[in-house]
Amino acid sequence: MRVLKLAIAVCVLSAATAAAQESGIRVRSVRVLATDPEAIATFYEKAFGMSETRRAGNSPTFKEIIINSGSTSEIAKKATTTPIVIATRAKDAPAGAMASLILQVPDLDKAIESAKAAGATLLRAPGKTEGLNFAFLKDPDGNQIELVMTQK
Repeated sequence: MRVLKLAIAVCVLSAATAAAQESGIRVRSVRVLATDPEAIATFYEKAFGMSETRRAGNSPTFKEIIINSGSTSEIAKKATTTPIVIATRAKDAPAGAMASLILQVPDLDKAIESAKAAGATLLRAPGKTEGLNFAFLKDPDGNQIELVMTQK
């Protein structure tokens, strides 16, 4: 009986994993907003053995520091785990002022339409940046989601 339960659990888990992979959607990164991104990046590096992999933004008013698992930058760049993006949050902005969940999608327009049909609200029309197309939505509970698609 125990073996049968284990076999059923494995089948259910395999089916759920296959369904998630079938959609082509994956968690691209998790965003942490900080009034002092340098200090928070240092915290995650020291507390959890992570290292900086790159900076997507590095101006005097906005930083986006990307870190991942690994004791060195070289190891972290090769990590297959989901990275953390530490971005500047204005001192007067609430902690949830920016999307924390970033999803990589195979078709941005299709993903936007699917999310809207399920109850999401488009916050910002699709845009483009270095190598990416993106859009921001809110889920039915008000949580922000960023959708990104690699430019072809």
